[in-house]
Amino acid sequence: MSTLAHTVVVAEMQARELFRRRGVMTLFVLLPAAFYYAVPADEDWSVLAGSMGVSWAVAAAGLFGILGWRRADPRLALAGAPAHQGLLGRLLLLQALGIGLVAVFVPQILWRSAALLEQPALMAFALVLMAVVSVPLGLAIGALVPRELEGTLVLIGVVGIGMSVPPDTGVARALPLWGPLDLMQIAAGWSDAPVRRAVAHAALSAVLLLAVAYWSWRRRVRVHT
Repeated sequence: MSTLAHTVVVAEMQARELFRRRGVMTLFVLLPAAFYYAVPADEDWSVLAGSMGVSWAVAAAGLFGILGWRRADPRLALAGAPAHQGLLGRLLLLQALGIGLVAVFVPQILWRSAALLEQPALMAFALVLMAVVSVPLGLAIGALVPRELEGTLVLIGVVGIGMSVPPDTGVARALPLWGPLDLMQIAAGWSDAPVRRAVAHAALSAVLLLAVAYWSWRRRVRVHT
């Protein structure tokens, strides 16, 4: 079987697994809305809360998706599918789900919080970047942490610290979601920093997280096989 075929098979199997969990998929859509609509529309915090809800939902899908497949990956490896194909299949599926969630959520933000946005298109792009970085974040945590509880706590910590620390601190810049959050500040008119800085940070974070996920998952599959 070719590389593309292996990747498509993994993505299809992961999609079936996720879509069978109707409650999980419902929460996947409702969680960002709950974050966003819990804050009054005229509060600056509302857009940030909604974006972090998107991050949490997408990253959690990656986390639980990869943890739920730990028994399947060794069998895929024995069938000739390398670890990178399994991760790539999940990455493609989860990125598609993340972009789909952003497509549902962005019109709500642009309508409800229009008064807070100086550059609406840039805000939409920031949310796309949030989803793009959150998928590797969930995959990396799932590959590194052995169980769901520990993985969830790590994810809560990363997202929670990203929401609470001042964005101009070194701690904030060390977090993977700082790039999209920085871009949101530019879109809202709170910062005049260059857009390329935020985009570069997001791209670097995604690449590093994928590298960590690949290294850890490849090592784990080799040990089991």
